[in-house]
Amino acid sequence: MSWDAVAADERIRWTLEPLRRVGPLRFGMTAEEVEQALDGELVPDPWGTVRPHYGLVVSRTFNLPHDRPAWRAVTAYFDDGRLTGTALDARRGPQVFLEGLPLVGRVPSELVADLTAYEDSHDIYLQHNHLGDFASEELGLFSSTQRSHDVLLTRAMLVDSVWAQRIGDYTETCLPTEEWRDRMW
Repeated sequence: MSWDAVAADERIRWTLEPLRRVGPLRFGMTAEEVEQALDGELVPDPWGTVRPHYGLVVSRTFNLPHDRPAWRAVTAYFDDGRLTGTALDARRGPQVFLEGLPLVGRVPSELVADLTAYEDSHDIYLQHNHLGDFASEELGLFSSTQRSHDVLLTRAMLVDSVWAQRIGDYTETCLPTEEWRDRMW
């Protein structure tokens, strides 16, 4: 497994409209629409794998086109056939900006400091859990970490308004367990 992270200036750059869209992905899209929206930036998992989760939730992964071997950059989650969440890999995922604030591939303490300042000037609330992850229902954001060599970097899970409810409470969240329980090493 490659532990290398894509340099900040080499990452795909996306913007976030909380609870509505992240980059070219609009919540509510079908899997086919997601694949079309990512065409030219990311490629579907070469194995064509659709992973089932509990209930009607499935996921598909997308990779950087030049990565060999292919490592995931984005995981798209579909609930009842519609895009409800996107997980952005800390090492290879696109850099997502919230009003100019980068969310992915950062040292966690720096992101927390920036989001705390953002929280002070906006109508949002940041929740922190016992693992050091943090979340915001208003932003539809769950941020955890991944390891890159000897450094932890931030990974972002961005969701629609339905999945945002109780996103910071791992006992009641709609997030698939892979996002809050397992670390994507």
